[in-house]
Amino acid sequence: MDDQQALVAAILRSPRIRNRIVVLCEGDVLAVRDGRPPSPQMYARLERMPDANFYRACVPRRWQNHRLPCFFTCGGRSQVLSVFAMLRTKHLEDPAASYLTPDKLYAIIDLDLHVERMPDGYPWSTTEDVHAALYSDGAIAAAPDERHRIWVTALIHKEAFFVLPGVEAAWAHGLPPFFRGAPLSLRVVHSAVSERLKEDVELTERLEVVVERLRRFSGGQRLVCSSGQALGSSWRAVAEHADEQEYAEILNALLAVAKVKPLWSEVVPEPKLGMPSPDAAFFRDQLALNVAAHIARLEPHEHPLASFFDFLAPRR
Repeated sequence: MDDQQALVAAILRSPRIRNRIVVLCEGDVLAVRDGRPPSPQMYARLERMPDANFYRACVPRRWQNHRLPCFFTCGGRSQVLSVFAMLRTKHLEDPAASYLTPDKLYAIIDLDLHVERMPDGYPWSTTEDVHAALYSDGAIAAAPDERHRIWVTALIHKEAFFVLPGVEAAWAHGLPPFFRGAPLSLRVVHSAVSERLKEDVELTERLEVVVERLRRFSGGQRLVCSSGQALGSSWRAVAEHADEQEYAEILNALLAVAKVKPLWSEVVPEPKLGMPSPDAAFFRDQLALNVAAHIARLEPHEHPLASFFDFLAPRR
């Protein structure tokens, strides 16, 4: 039994999921030992993994103590999609041995630049099709189709949500974050994200996908997308003279195609002379949870992840 099969078996037989929403997401998978599947108790640890922990912390405050979703990390995007399909298949083969409620099974994966095929028989063929059907300008376009079981993030990665202006207040408590030797400024991070486009080989290789995606953003229509360098340069030129609304629009467009994750690793706690510095990775994990806690207080129209949970709420 491989890790993926073991994960599917463990989820299905976990009493924790009885009558509850199950959300699959990206993140590390526990390894199988001695060819035996881990116990459901071992898989409870997956909800404490960074990705699962982040999404769980985004659950709206009004949900507290009311059938909170169970989150399971399943590896990369293709693994999440595979586990999603396998869970439904295995449940149908032996419903009596499963605690899963198929109508409460969902997944959320990064949009990313690589276009991923959806499972056979799914109403949308690719991750780009799902994104186009779900969002307009980075926000939920309308009441989502009931057939949406696999959601993609509105922006390229979940890390993009960490640097949106609307969540900056989440960083006001605790140690101040620093970026490249100075107190972190979101606009400096945004500019650094745009600068990095000139060396983003993956973006260059998938330029057609990027161009098509930017058309779904009003801010994207103001940008030049003949190359990564041209895109970054045009973004900075527009940003220099943009008012607050225009800046928000071009920022959403940028963060739909430009990776924040490589620069997120440069966010560190404030260096204090003569004092030991906290572990930077742990510090970033705590920042991410602060952002998630802030998202949990937002209304659906204020953040795409808040919209996702608003969609799930009546389906509990």
